[in-house]
This record gives sequence, structure tokens and C-alpha cells, in this order.
Amino acid sequence: MKARALLVALCTATQALHAQGGEPVLTHRDLVGMGIATLGSVALFTIDRRVALAFGDSSRRARHPGFEVAAKRASIVTETVLMGAGGLTWGVARLSHDRGTADVALHATESVLSAAMAIQVVRGVLGRERPYVADSLGKAPDSHPWRFHLLKGFTHFSDRSYPSMHAMASFAAATALTQEMRVRNTPHRAAIGPLLYVGAAAPSLARLYLDEHWTSDIAMGIYLGILSGQKVVQYSHAHPDNRVDRRLLARRTAITVTRDVRGFSLSLGSL
Repeated sequence: MKARALLVALCTATQALHAQGGEPVLTHRDLVGMGIATLGSVALFTIDRRVALAFGDSSRRARHPGFEVAAKRASIVTETVLMGAGGLTWGVARLSHDRGTADVALHATESVLSAAMAIQVVRGVLGRERPYVADSLGKAPDSHPWRFHLLKGFTHFSDRSYPSMHAMASFAAATALTQEMRVRNTPHRAAIGPLLYVGAAAPSLARLYLDEHWTSDIAMGIYLGILSGQKVVQYSHAHPDNRVDRRLLARRTAITVTRDVRGFSLSLGSL
């Protein structure tokens, strides 16, 4: 029943994403893939507690205190930070008339934002308990990953575990950048792409180490991030006249007034 409820919530959140002309961004095949990924992540519930205990091993933490410092630093890379960085890059590129950079920054930001909106709905509805809450209450180990509090995720951060927003955001950005490199035939993309995904994995591992997420949270977040990055870039380049690109990447007409020995003159250009 939990898996079915999760699938319904995911479909409801994603079916609302339609582009200009009523053409869906997500196809029926995407929704089927999402359902399969959901069931796969639910299957991971059976190992969630064991992985959490392994990451939380007190003796290992005592031997390697630097791990927690590194995890907290990696955990700073949130969806807000990535969207802020993307938006700032887009703004600077627009001001400097660098359409290519603005295009990449906008699509990377869109990838994070679109998935973030869907995830917020799902997490709010399901209200899955975070690992550190389960530990603090001293419940039986096998029961922790299965605790959900319907709708409580909208009001309590501690019940907002599934899926992982950190995992989604970092993999959405990495996927969007990788897809943009493919579209633009960027040199050395075969080496750069894997490095982006290695970097994207750092916040996810950090959240596991800090007892903020279960393995299944991370897995579903990664899937949604990759899906979002692929769909946003592919759709945007297949439909360059879509409303978002048309408004935020469109060239602006500029009127320039110049003066020389012959007097004043007007010229039109695009920015």
C-alpha cells in the first residue's frame, strides 16, 4: 500500500508539468520508469537500517573525525545553493550578452527547480521519518525505515526524508551540464561528465553519513535528478521556442544613438 500511495503521489506531482501547446514534458514511458524506480527504492527499505548502522558506527567515527567535517561541508550543497548559483550565472551571462552560458545556466537551474517542486509535494504527503529521529526514539531497528506520518512532512523537517532533495539537486545539475556538453559537442566531455557525477555523489554520501537520509531516499533522489536533468535539456533544445526559453533567453532589441561629424544617427541591434 505504501508503494502504491507513493507512485500515485509521484504521478500526480509530475503530470502537472506541461509545456506550451499542451505537449507533456513527461511521457507515459517516463511515468512507467518512475513507477519501476519507486518500487526499486521501496525494495531498498529492507537494507536501509543496516546501511544506516554501518555509516553510524561510533568506533569508525572516533577513528576518523575528519569524515564528519567533510560531510557537513559537502552537505552545504543544497538545491537552494545550486539554484542560486545557476541564477547568478544566468544573470551575469545575460548582462554580458553570453547567450551560450545563459542557456546552460538556465537549463541547469530549471532541472533542479522542476524536480524540487515535485519532491516537496511527495515528501510533504508521505512524511517519512528521518534516520536520526528513529535513532533518538530508540525503536526496534527493523521498524525505523517504515515509519511514515501522512502530511506531516509539510510542517516537520524531521518527517521529510523521502526522496532526498540533496541527491536530486546535485545529480540534476550534473546531468543537465552533461547533456548540454553532449548537445554542444564540448571537447573532453567524456572525461568531464564522470567527474561531474563523482562530485554529485558527495552530498548524497554526506547525508547518509550525517544520519539525515536512508539509502532508499538517496536512490530515489538520484533517479529523479537524472530524469529531470535529461528531460529539461532534451525538451528545451527540441523546442527552443518554449515559453521559458523565449522569455529568459530571448534577444532584446536595443536602440543606439551615436554622434559623429555628420550629426546624430540611430541604429538597431540585438542583445
